[in-house]
Amino acid sequence: MKTVAIAHGWAGGKWHVRRFLKALKQNGFEERKRITNADVIVAHSTGCYRLKENTNAKLILLIGPPYWPSKSILHRLLKKKAHDTRQRLKSEGILYTINKFLFEIIYVIIKPSYTFIAIKHHRYLHFLELIKNKKVILIRNEEDFLCSPEIEKAVKDYKNVRYLELPGGHDDFMTNPRPYVDLIRKEL
Repeated sequence: MKTVAIAHGWAGGKWHVRRFLKALKQNGFEERKRITNADVIVAHSTGCYRLKENTNAKLILLIGPPYWPSKSILHRLLKKKAHDTRQRLKSEGILYTINKFLFEIIYVIIKPSYTFIAIKHHRYLHFLELIKNKKVILIRNEEDFLCSPEIEKAVKDYKNVRYLELPGGHDDFMTNPRPYVDLIRKEL
């Protein structure tokens, strides 16, 4: 059985990725708690900055690293939240949207170091140096207000990184896991 670990983003956690984990399980994957002990690492947003050099992963999926050197992170967060709220209300309804927001607050409070990581590193892609000997797929969603479209150019020097752009917003993999799970299955 293949194993997967998730490096959650700044305001994300187990509640947010439960559909994604369910889809992975239905496709024969087992979750690992530690990112160093999995066949696949899925790093989302600020979770990309938590990657370690000493991982056994055969595949690392980076979804929406919050890289955008020319824009304020606060401005991007506000735009992302407004877009996300509109989209979630339309597709998931009011209860889901409220729950998502409440869990985001909880995760921000219980993971204060992630705030500092995001503020300190959002203009850089240093973490790619740690995984330069791994197979990496970097995904930017078309409606992602935290990850710059310029990231495609920024990763060109990393021969191990394949860039993909998929439909959806910054948190799309959480509610629309199919394309991401299919990609993982195809790449292993």
